[in-house]
Amino acid sequence: MKKRVFAALLTLALALTLLPVPADALGAFADVADVTTARNVEVLRLMGVVIGDGDGRFRPNGKLTRAEFCKMTIELRGSGSEVVRYRSRTIFPDVRTSHWACGYINLATTPEGENKPGLMHGFPDGSFRPDQEISYGEAVTVLMRTLGWSDADSGGIWPQGYLDLGKANGLTKGLTLSGGAAITRAQAAQLFVNALSAKTKDGGTLRTLGSETVLLSVDLAKGTMRTSDGKDPKMVTPMLSNVLNGLKGRVVYNSNEEAISFLPSVTAGVIAGEAPQDAAVIVSADGSTAGFNELTGGAHNYLIFRNGSRVSANALKKNDVAIYSAANNAVLVCNTRVNVYYEDFMPSREAPLTITVLDGTELPVLPMAQQSIAGFLPGQEMTLLLTADGQVAGAVENGSNDTRANAVGYVDEKGKVIMFCGGSTITLNYSDSEHAGQVVRISQSRDPSLGGSAKKVYLIPEKSSLYGVVDVTAGTYSDRKLAENVLVLKDGEMTTLASLGVSRIAANEVIYARSNEQGEIDLLVLGMRESNLIYGRAKFELVGGEWEWKEGYGTKGPKIEGKTGYYTSGEPKTEENWNWVSPYGDYERKIDGVNGNYIAGYTVEVDCGPRGTKGKYRTTFAGNPDEARTGDFVELRSIIDTEDTQLYFAVKLDKITGVTKTSWMGTTSVTAGGKTYQISPYTPCWNADTESWFTSVEKAVSYGGKMNLYVKDGEVLIIEVTGR
Repeated sequence: MKKRVFAALLTLALALTLLPVPADALGAFADVADVTTARNVEVLRLMGVVIGDGDGRFRPNGKLTRAEFCKMTIELRGSGSEVVRYRSRTIFPDVRTSHWACGYINLATTPEGENKPGLMHGFPDGSFRPDQEISYGEAVTVLMRTLGWSDADSGGIWPQGYLDLGKANGLTKGLTLSGGAAITRAQAAQLFVNALSAKTKDGGTLRTLGSETVLLSVDLAKGTMRTSDGKDPKMVTPMLSNVLNGLKGRVVYNSNEEAISFLPSVTAGVIAGEAPQDAAVIVSADGSTAGFNELTGGAHNYLIFRNGSRVSANALKKNDVAIYSAANNAVLVCNTRVNVYYEDFMPSREAPLTITVLDGTELPVLPMAQQSIAGFLPGQEMTLLLTADGQVAGAVENGSNDTRANAVGYVDEKGKVIMFCGGSTITLNYSDSEHAGQVVRISQSRDPSLGGSAKKVYLIPEKSSLYGVVDVTAGTYSDRKLAENVLVLKDGEMTTLASLGVSRIAANEVIYARSNEQGEIDLLVLGMRESNLIYGRAKFELVGGEWEWKEGYGTKGPKIEGKTGYYTSGEPKTEENWNWVSPYGDYERKIDGVNGNYIAGYTVEVDCGPRGTKGKYRTTFAGNPDEARTGDFVELRSIIDTEDTQLYFAVKLDKITGVTKTSWMGTTSVTAGGKTYQISPYTPCWNADTESWFTSVEKAVSYGGKMNLYVKDGEVLIIEVTGR
């Protein structure tokens, strides 16, 4: 059997990682409102890494301090028993022996041997600043050091070296933050759980992990975990864990081979612990739930999610495909349909368990779909109806209005094609670097140009008609509402808005936005978008005036054959074959203000920054430099767009002055003029002293001096910095 290339096989819809469920089903903390965070926190609670506050809350959106992070790190690596030996001395003047975290901080900052500095460091002034919010870069650095990696391994560039090292090692999986951003407690929980499966410098893991099994329950009377492999390990501290029960994963052991926690099989926020669904229902009519009772086994009060977004039954459409998630009591509905060329099957054509389509991509076939697929022969074309977990629920002939193909995907920077399927994704065997960074419609059919049985995968770029800022706090994009549990793909990986850790996403970072039948945005693809608006630093050049004839004169005058001109002999009478005779048309005398006018002509070169490109654009507005001059930061607006000519008008961006280094909070937000702006890590920053671009926002902020923000519609598009 060919290699299966599913990115999310056996998965629930990604959106269920944000699914609100009753508080008593989310573990010990009543304020944890999504499944992924609940499970992460539960793993750490069993280990004693987190305990919550006195009110039984975890405060997932609260920021984490350096002292709190110290404590969690020491407990994660199992060194909590050593803390008592470090409580009686003062290393930092702002961490007295009376400070609750004194022992943890002293232990974390104590060198562990020759050439092995502590996990955390103080500041040049000798302080530790225990109550200062810890940054993402600091957090990743500490955990990579905990895993045995050193500054030398990171390449010496901080924090980017450690961030790159952490990404390659799986530590930052599911998180996308700038190095200077403060992290939330929920994001820290994701980091700590990732650290349990990330590789240490010597190739092992931080804690011993058992073989894969299913956690059935915790037996408090015996003090053991009941697991499906029958090993039932003894727990150091027996605690119930309803959130983790029933999940597939690995037991976490201490050095004495005692169980201290259970690590579910979770990747990038996608739950992978549930068995594949072997039953589905194809919706028979708009709004129909016929067959759902049998599908759910008679379960009541189930939720319905369509393409990852929570909906009512009224949103269901004919030929949608529904499966049931017992773990979440949710019906997952998918409307993904894709035209394919039938390549192969396994093990038989009459009862296939898998079929091969889309250039070698294997898809599993539900029993209910076998009969419909058996009606096709390899070499024929068909449309597949897919489930939310990437299985084939049915096959129909191409061209039906009720089953019209709609498959859409994203091509990552390496050309890998990722097809959206309900609330998950399928990674195709097919790749196409020509469309890297684009959202595309996906189909497959015969290629007539190659003849015979040759087939081809077609990728057609799909442009979003919407453009605007994502306001995470308000739950909006442009003027549209974000659907509950909107799906997010960033740089080719599924994630969640919560995991991004930002309150605002710049317009040029949204490659594609899809709206559902309710007009809500249910899918966001993030990266760097090619915008129809161009922003950058302008350089104007006068290229001479262009003449424009008035009506009735010159080339706009009447073509009278034999008088004002003639058509070339033997040629058809077309515009291209007309020849003027003196003194008409091109030969007519140009009298400015009488039969025409000279219009000042300019080209403007726009330098869009280190991530953008330089380009020359033609402008023809008289007096255009009065609006914008060389050195100004501008927006170019297209004013004429024909087959022959594209002209632009340059408009200066709004400028906010008086910004200093103290106006910044990390590198992700800045306050100016009484308003706080969220800053994208892609924002281009101009060094006015060297007349060159900074390579990152962090370097621009570190440079200090005076800053100007160039803004449009409340979004900072360019930052200008000068040390003078």
